[in-house]
Amino acid sequence: MAKFKVLKVFRDIETKETYAIDQEIELTAKRAKEVVENLDDSFLEKVEVAKKK
Repeated sequence: MAKFKVLKVFRDIETKETYAIDQEIELTAKRAKEVVENLDDSFLEKVEVAKKK
């Protein structure tokens, strides 16, 4: 799973959950791709997680 920052309010058609601007959510790569395909790429931004040494 990867973390994404919500850039625009949207409602997930599978979970029925509404996501707010600046909320961080975890989605699988497949689910994130579905969101981008159904809406567009202006709704989510991938959050890079710093790796521990």
